[in-house]
Amino acid sequence: MSKNILYVYITSILKKIFPYVMRVLEKPLILAGKFAGSFFTPFFRSQLFFLFPFYHIGGAEKVHLKITGCLKEYNPIVFFADKSKNSALKKQFMQNAKIFNLGYLNNPLLIYFWVGVLSTVFNSNKNCTVFGCNNLLFYRLLPYLDPQIRCIDLIHAFGGGIENFSLPYVNRLDKRIVINTRTLNDLKNQYHSNGITEKMNDRIFLIENCVQIPKKIRKKKNGHTLRILYVGRGTEEKRVHLIGEISQICHKKEMPVEFILVGDIINSIPEEHRKYCNFLGEIADEKRVSEIYDNSDILLLVSRYEGFPLVIMEAMAHGVVTISTDVGGISEHIRNGYNGFLIKNESEGLIVKNVCNVINELASNEHLMEKISTEAYKYAKMNFNCENFCSKYRNLVLGK
Repeated sequence: MSKNILYVYITSILKKIFPYVMRVLEKPLILAGKFAGSFFTPFFRSQLFFLFPFYHIGGAEKVHLKITGCLKEYNPIVFFADKSKNSALKKQFMQNAKIFNLGYLNNPLLIYFWVGVLSTVFNSNKNCTVFGCNNLLFYRLLPYLDPQIRCIDLIHAFGGGIENFSLPYVNRLDKRIVINTRTLNDLKNQYHSNGITEKMNDRIFLIENCVQIPKKIRKKKNGHTLRILYVGRGTEEKRVHLIGEISQICHKKEMPVEFILVGDIINSIPEEHRKYCNFLGEIADEKRVSEIYDNSDILLLVSRYEGFPLVIMEAMAHGVVTISTDVGGISEHIRNGYNGFLIKNESEGLIVKNVCNVINELASNEHLMEKISTEAYKYAKMNFNCENFCSKYRNLVLGK
């Protein structure tokens, strides 16, 4: 038996027995965690706790940073449940809250130990609020929290799996926040399909994200090369490989465009397409990101699923024209041909073809480009206001 076959065989056996091992270890790990937590409680005094996954760069992470910023006067404590790729937003989180990183110490085997620790810490802070998003530790923790503790979660998008994992804990969630109407309706449909009473629908609240809006947008130069921008992760649902393919086609058709990619994504682009793209890597400096938007013309997204991406809001705030697959809550804000372009989420081949057609149209029609850019900025200025965002989060989280 070769080493590879042996490895696969052993791995498959471990996967099968792991759930049984965890059932045996769950109670001892929780008890050990509670014992450890009893020593930590004097150092964690607050009425507001957050459990977020990461502090590396990402749209969700930027939203979490804004939420803590809205509530920093209440001295929140943030626990990061998973291992971050880098510390890009760490210092900014530290300006809003006390932070503690469990990522290096948390894994599927130790998760119940941390359930014990955190449940002891939180239960010692009577009538506190625990707010979680995008991590399994938060949901595992819920059954061990005292009834008087208010529990709130935030769901960025429906389709990533967390909505299914969280389903058994619906009754323990006092409030649930979604960022678009599509996810609101998806949750209600999920409840209905699983026999959850309609009364639980009243616990779901819509709070759309926000971005800082420049006082005015930088005018694009007529006749210049269109700069097409992608900002984000290189994960599977983003389908960044299609952007590489689109860049190659545009180059071969000699369209006056260049592709700028921001994020840790070079390995998500096929090697034969990389020469048609400019990779800037991850950028944490908000001023630098703002400059990139100012000097870009088109934001391109070809995701399989989304909520409503923060990058679209940021792009519209800078008058950048969005071309995106019509997924999640994007169509709630983008009107096709008016303040952006929506591409049907069909086969990958058709997506590539239709995106290239839109890029070609914009490259040959400066008036259309300028018109849609202006409408995008106007829409962002009217709808993505951070004052309203903070007001809604304060009222909901603090129970006002």
